[in-house]
Amino acid sequence: MRALKGWFWPGIITVALLTVLAGWFLAGPVDARITEAANTALEVKNDWASAEVDGRDLILKGVAPSEEALADALKITSEIAGVRIVDNQTTLLPLAEPFTFVVTKSDDGILLSGNVPYGDARAKILAAAELTMPGIEILDEMAVARGAPPAFFELVQFALGQAAQLTNGEVEISGKTYTIRGAAASAADFADINEALKKPLPGDATLQEVKLVPPVGQGG
Repeated sequence: MRALKGWFWPGIITVALLTVLAGWFLAGPVDARITEAANTALEVKNDWASAEVDGRDLILKGVAPSEEALADALKITSEIAGVRIVDNQTTLLPLAEPFTFVVTKSDDGILLSGNVPYGDARAKILAAAELTMPGIEILDEMAVARGAPPAFFELVQFALGQAAQLTNGEVEISGKTYTIRGAAASAADFADINEALKKPLPGDATLQEVKLVPPVGQGG
């Protein structure tokens, strides 16, 4: 009996230790597999997000560009095989109310400020500014935010086109309102700007203020 007891308890302890060690060694590969699967799935259309896995609990991190994007990322990660729960540690981009965009033209160049949507919008706006006003230095002080109005980029292109017709001044988009202030580069530019403002603005924007000065020596 003593011999049996002497064998039994060390055997139980050994089996328990082996079980713990096996679970410990296997947890690493499982966590790595789930992490890889989650991040691969997120890269398709939610590259703002990243996933970490700890014991089958998935931690979702990143700054979501919209509530819809966040909901989509949560859905994708919750459906990954092996995930027990999703710990949402993401944040949302700040909401700009109103969503503004300002083009300031001066002797020093062009300053783009205000807000810009997440994604490729910044690159598109900078490319449009360079195309509209080639050879002029462009300073980018735009901040990424949520809340862009419909047809935002079309209205920005319109604003850049009118800014190009100024010697100096400012064009501002605030929500769905449009303001232009400054001095026209020529009599033709002065007439073109005013004529364009008589027509419907892109995105159903409304004209808030026009303070346009004609070129020196030209009447208003």
